[in-house]
Amino acid sequence: MFSGSKKYYYVLGAIFLAVVLLQYFQPKPIDWRRTYSKNDKIPFGCYAMFNLLDPAFSNNIEINQQNFYSLNQQTSDSNQALIIVNNDIEFSKLDVENLFEYLNKGNTVMMCATAFSSALKDTFALETQSNWFSNGIKLDSLLKTKAFEIAYVQPKNNVQKWYTYPQVAFESFFVKFDTARFKVTSINSKSDPVLLQATIGKGKLILCSVPDVFGNLFIVDHKNRFYTYTLLSLIANKRIVWDEYYKDYNIQQKGIFQFIFNSDALYMAYVILLLGLLFFMLFEIKRKQRPIPVITPLKNSTLEFIDVVSHVYYNSNNHKHIAEETIQYFYFDVRKKFHVNTNEINEEFYITIHKLSGISQEDIKKLFSYCENIKHAPALTENDLIELNDRINNFKQKSIR
Repeated sequence: MFSGSKKYYYVLGAIFLAVVLLQYFQPKPIDWRRTYSKNDKIPFGCYAMFNLLDPAFSNNIEINQQNFYSLNQQTSDSNQALIIVNNDIEFSKLDVENLFEYLNKGNTVMMCATAFSSALKDTFALETQSNWFSNGIKLDSLLKTKAFEIAYVQPKNNVQKWYTYPQVAFESFFVKFDTARFKVTSINSKSDPVLLQATIGKGKLILCSVPDVFGNLFIVDHKNRFYTYTLLSLIANKRIVWDEYYKDYNIQQKGIFQFIFNSDALYMAYVILLLGLLFFMLFEIKRKQRPIPVITPLKNSTLEFIDVVSHVYYNSNNHKHIAEETIQYFYFDVRKKFHVNTNEINEEFYITIHKLSGISQEDIKKLFSYCENIKHAPALTENDLIELNDRINNFKQKSIR
């Protein structure tokens, strides 16, 4: 396209480099997203809070990046304190069941959110209400104009009598909760509860409706940081587990395109590169376009081959061997879907499959007992093989996984 002269390459390269440098050194706008992530240094990230946990409140900090069911199954400790901070905590019914098991072991769970899922609302009779402040047009107004105040019920817990938060923070409070189970620990200026505490089994459940108190904005050199310090003193000296799974901005794996799109400079360079390639292709296609010969695609004979092999395999009449292979593949599928050990088939195994598949425990026990009997049978008929296949297919169709 630029044959005979290299100056156009240099001009295009200079423009490309200039745009990248301009985007890179341009002042970045403040990111006001509420990620509450331990890695984010934005106003409502939790980088400062997370790094204050060790050694101020515990010498043993862990990161949770799995659902509550998996966390509970892997926990035998009775001295853990799990902290979940997010806009909305989405717990399923299965998560709530495991929450009670986790608490009954003697652990502590602190949930901080402006809203809670229906499963949590139904279980603890919760209802929250939020006030959104948007009167301030300028950022200075949002940062300086008073929005709400909160304080601990016990005066001895207050470093200062009331903690005042600006309009940039979201106020949320409990309008309904199980009064027989929870006691109010902190309130706002209208005496609405913002912090609840309950003893469940051997453990302790703490619910906070103002997650913004954990944000970097109110921790780094801010007088309101003592409110959060007092809150965290309820779980001091425990083995703290910081949750990164129940987050709105939870990203388990970052790909190359996400890395590019998160940087304005790289994104602009990516766009220019695509436009340059498109421009180049348009001119090259116009100059060198030629007929493309039609090539008949090769026939896919894979399915025919599989059909022939399966018939030969079946006509050998070795039903015992076919059944063993079928059971082996079925057990592999069970391990993959339900993350269980098929070498130890016991009551705990049946209960786990029941919870994850939605099939009755009695039907599950019959199926796996039948499979084990087939494996130890000296010989099998064609009807036995058909019955085994029907039972396995019936299980797969009924399972919710």
